[in-house]
Amino acid sequence: MQDRVIGVGVIGCGEIAQLMHLPYLQELPAFRIAALCDISPGTVDKVGEHYGVAARYTDHRALLADPDIDAVVICTYDHGEMVTDAIRAGKHLIVEKPLAFTPEEARPLVEQAERSGLVALVGYMKLYDPGYEIGLERIAAIGKPKSIHVHDFAGRFDRYGKLYTQTRIADVPADLLAAGRDAVARRVEAALGPEHAGYRDLYLLLLGLSSHDLAVMRGAFGTPSRVVHAQQTGPNQLLAVLDYDGIPCIFDMALAQYEWWDEWIHVHGERDEVRIDFQNPYFRNASAIVRVREAAGETASERVIPGIPDTAFRREWLHFADCILAGATPRTPLSGGLADLDLAVQIIQAMPPKRL
Repeated sequence: MQDRVIGVGVIGCGEIAQLMHLPYLQELPAFRIAALCDISPGTVDKVGEHYGVAARYTDHRALLADPDIDAVVICTYDHGEMVTDAIRAGKHLIVEKPLAFTPEEARPLVEQAERSGLVALVGYMKLYDPGYEIGLERIAAIGKPKSIHVHDFAGRFDRYGKLYTQTRIADVPADLLAAGRDAVARRVEAALGPEHAGYRDLYLLLLGLSSHDLAVMRGAFGTPSRVVHAQQTGPNQLLAVLDYDGIPCIFDMALAQYEWWDEWIHVHGERDEVRIDFQNPYFRNASAIVRVREAAGETASERVIPGIPDTAFRREWLHFADCILAGATPRTPLSGGLADLDLAVQIIQAMPPKRL
């Protein structure tokens, strides 16, 4: 890598920025935190004081006009407009998932990024998990799978809070936040169509909780040829059966209050099985664990390949720097985010009609 240091502007200083992105931007020598932006003046000032960042904005367009900014990470709720503005301003970018809320919104973002020549990544950090990388090697070694199961019931999200200090200042009018989320809801309903608009909240959960699962599934097997079956099996739960050219894939998602993290991909081969168990995404230096079941002569053997002590978010930033400074090929381009949105809509539209 070159000696150049990349000035990064952080747009959206909420949970994911404070817990994961900002600490690594401060730690890694390839980057410096050049500016912060949040619609909460109190939050951006408090976070700016903590990290010693003088350039603070409440309008992302002002941050993008700052000449000290080489790249941005977009950590807001609604991303599309900011991705467009960042590309127009000539800034490299990481956009947190999902890329957008509908395929129609995402498609022009992909086209703009590809024309620009800028580095533009979707923040699919699980694809940078070293345990996932090891798991992909083991999956490739078993040959053509007999079946695939992708499962995400998550777990309690309130257990990691005590591990971190997070600034939360409620100085943004509640009606402003509600108006933004309502606008997103209306756009999602239109994208799903009147016969399936009643699944709006389930679709938003799919994008919020399980877009990572769609991404790791795509990273391992590509895009399925079709959705065979899909149904809502609970208020915050769905089950889908996907077809990978004759290979069945079960995908199930739900919110559960487990005291453990319950997210995995399990692949059955002709003679071997491989399972990748992901860790809580907010646990640092804890990567996925790979479990392999295989033959040992005429008996069975099971082994566990423990995760390398590293953090997927950190590796994501290292890759981003490598793309900018050394011309590496982006591993999570915006086109992948579009593919996952297309699949999410197909899953919802394969369900029985449900009007609002």
